[in-house]
Amino acid sequence: MIRLLALAVVLGLAPAVAAAQTAPVADSGAFVVRMGTDTLAVERFVRTGDRIEGSLVRRDNPFTATRDYTAELNPDGSVRRLVVRLHTIGLSPTPSPYTFTYDYGADSARSVYDRPAENEREERRVALGGPVMAALGHSHALQEQALRMARGMGADSVRLLPVGANGTVSLGVRRGGGDTLQLATVEGPATAWVDARGRLMRYDGTRTLTKVTAERVGWIDVPALAADFARRDHEGRGIGRLSPRDSVQATVGGARVSVGYGRPSMRGRKIFGGILPWGRVWRTGANVTTQLTTDRALVIGGTPIPAGTYSLYTLPQPDRWTLIVNRKTGESGREDTYDPAQDVARIPMRFRALDAPVETLTIRLDPEGDGAVLRVAWETTEAWVPVAAP
Repeated sequence: MIRLLALAVVLGLAPAVAAAQTAPVADSGAFVVRMGTDTLAVERFVRTGDRIEGSLVRRDNPFTATRDYTAELNPDGSVRRLVVRLHTIGLSPTPSPYTFTYDYGADSARSVYDRPAENEREERRVALGGPVMAALGHSHALQEQALRMARGMGADSVRLLPVGANGTVSLGVRRGGGDTLQLATVEGPATAWVDARGRLMRYDGTRTLTKVTAERVGWIDVPALAADFARRDHEGRGIGRLSPRDSVQATVGGARVSVGYGRPSMRGRKIFGGILPWGRVWRTGANVTTQLTTDRALVIGGTPIPAGTYSLYTLPQPDRWTLIVNRKTGESGREDTYDPAQDVARIPMRFRALDAPVETLTIRLDPEGDGAVLRVAWETTEAWVPVAAP
């Protein structure tokens, strides 16, 4: 009972909602996925022989949505058939559910999207190039199977086919110290902890773009959680979009200047020197890189910047901040997409500690005389640089 109450506190729910059910007699379990202190997803699954059946509820779509899936496996641990039923339940009116069905062959997979209520159906082929494991957003039961597959094959990587994707991606798997595996995911490096039976016990993706963690827990009532999350959505208490896009504009000496960026929140996390390590180039926001557009030349921090569109990176360090203006735009923000050869300028920024924390990243273009000041504020730090006409 103590474990149930603790789980209810972790999920932010009433104990009755988080009450455990009797788990089936099989290899079964559940995962809780979090971003900081917020629960983003909960999954439970049962593995029997060559089959995995799971139920997953997500809160970051930005409305509560369920994913019920069945994965049929080959002897080598790869998937031969996957059926996923998707349903958004936190949105009113509630959209009709739809299904993805994949049948995997040696070289390609047949994918069928089916939404009977709207008379929608689409069939296509996806190239594989060998055995693959299915991947579904926030499903760590399927990720666990991918790790088992790599172990069984004695391989340092496996191919994954994410649901809805046009092609496969690679998951690198390297043995770390003790019970850890170092993973190279498409979103960046992560760490997994597994037990002697190959069960995934914990996942740390705080170095990836999604920055989520996951923990294996006891058998829990996922349908009840889904109903509670949907109720919160309808009451205006849902999570909503994790990092909504926003923009700011200003006129600087006749130039029209705008900055578009994704707005992540702290969610109980240590930001600078934590999930954003000191001395690492940062996309200055979430999702695609922050973008500066100006229709005339500017002078930013004393450095001439021609008219155009640029990505704005920053380099936070304990004793200094640097603004990086880069020609390459529209990037995902992964470290390997930043190209320093495309830098237009690296500009020192002033910075200060704030008296009160800023929960959600805020970028401003504050008018000042004939120019403006570009300000970046998050957690307990504000950095800024003047923007002027030449």
